[in-house]
Amino acid sequence: MSRNLVELVRRHHAFDAPTALDVLKDAVERRGELTDEDRREAARRSGLPEAAVHGVSTFYDDLLTPRGARHLRVCTGTACFAATGDAHVDALRDGLGLQLGERAADGSVSLAETVCLGFCHSAPAVRDGDTVDAGPGVVERALAGACVAAAEPAWSSTLAEPVLTRPGDWSGLRRVREEGVTPEALLEAVTAAEIRGRGGAGFPAGVKWGFARAAAGEEKFVVANGDEGDPGSYIDKHLMERNTALLLEGMALAAHAVGASHGFVLVRSEYPRSRPALEAAAEAARAAGWLGERFDVTVIEGAGSYVVGEETALLACLEGLRGTVSARPPFPAQEGLYGRPTVVNNVETLCNVPFVAVHGADAYRALSPDAPTAGSKLVCFNERFARPGVYEVPFGVSTRWLCEELAGGLRDGRSIKGVQIGGPLGGILPAERLDTAFDFDALAAEGCMLGHGGILAFDDATSMRDVARHLLRFGAHESCGKCFPCRIGLQRAHGLFAADAPIDRARLEQLLETLELGSLCAHGGGMPAPIRSLLRWWPEELGLAA
Repeated sequence: MSRNLVELVRRHHAFDAPTALDVLKDAVERRGELTDEDRREAARRSGLPEAAVHGVSTFYDDLLTPRGARHLRVCTGTACFAATGDAHVDALRDGLGLQLGERAADGSVSLAETVCLGFCHSAPAVRDGDTVDAGPGVVERALAGACVAAAEPAWSSTLAEPVLTRPGDWSGLRRVREEGVTPEALLEAVTAAEIRGRGGAGFPAGVKWGFARAAAGEEKFVVANGDEGDPGSYIDKHLMERNTALLLEGMALAAHAVGASHGFVLVRSEYPRSRPALEAAAEAARAAGWLGERFDVTVIEGAGSYVVGEETALLACLEGLRGTVSARPPFPAQEGLYGRPTVVNNVETLCNVPFVAVHGADAYRALSPDAPTAGSKLVCFNERFARPGVYEVPFGVSTRWLCEELAGGLRDGRSIKGVQIGGPLGGILPAERLDTAFDFDALAAEGCMLGHGGILAFDDATSMRDVARHLLRFGAHESCGKCFPCRIGLQRAHGLFAADAPIDRARLEQLLETLELGSLCAHGGGMPAPIRSLLRWWPEELGLAA
């Protein structure tokens, strides 16, 4: 991002002051669309140039679609695609007489697409205002104006001593305070526990914390990345909404280790229940003395952008700017939010820390005795499975056991054709490779990734060319546009699969290589992975030229 813009934001920032993005979001909520006067007001209140505010107003999905008295958002994520082949999208468009992104002439209703609503266990999903409905009959209820709140999924642990599904009780922070555990000792324990990041790259949390602690400057921040945008993954959503105290405790422990006095949680606007749940939990924690004087937390809601899950784009969003990716170095641990050293961890990563603070590194590593990776992992399954939901498991179990035993295989007598693990940047594992261990390195050797831990099945009736078209459409739409290999390359790759013509494999391979080598971040660099899986395992379905 522009260093000059960051300086402007820093000059005006206060934890409770509205950013340009806040002002624009409020205008859309009140009037259903933005005007030039709204942009000028956002510039006045944020101190940013009008041109910069215009860029913000044209970047985020939540600011682009005009809203009617009823604003319907239909999920076009991969779990919903796997459930219906997008038939639910077509039915809504036909029933409303609207295309995606349109508002009725009388202003009564509008229709937008969203990715994803986090109800992958009961897809397809539709959001009417702040009510998310999902499952059989959802289209009919949406058309009738009779949406009801969908049921949350079941969640459970297969571990004798759960880490992530046990209710947060602040016992880790209590021990740190009552026993006088020093920041250095806590940092050493987290490093020794080998907690790997659960957001995708698997970078060691303790190493990241060490960089931030050693960075110059008295003001430092802890940021929880709650922008879990991977279609098919709803793990962080349920931690933020159903185990909020555990997340806040993890943030407070991180702050103790690195010397931060304030933290932020960025939650997805696609999850309307997350922000209220976190704010209520934070208020209760302040009343109990866990938050407030030593460390406090501000909850910020995003505005619809997948790439904001990348840490530099996330920080730009927190500052109220366009959520575009920045080149690194400097890394956020040295120069992050408002130019200050910042720890950025995803929600599940932080939720592991209280266990370590109470039980120590050895107990944490012992949770997965048969795997290279320490600790436990939450996994979730899409609606195609017989028993979808969220489960806590040790690393190292076979992917087949997860899919066939834990989740019960596929329902309706279907069989697994392939599973995509870790979101749209993850490779696709065919049924014959399900014995692969569920761990970082084992999955990477198969061209896949562990990522957030979402396991999304495609059944035997699925066209893999349609899967490629779906994934590349998503990738092209969600590119932040900052680097041209991603911005242009994904559009062209999608065009190859969208056209009703054979695909030139050599040209496709060139595009994939350009994306991998030339993209600024993992969005463009990672999107080739599932396409390469499809080329490897299902080439006959892709319509390649002879």
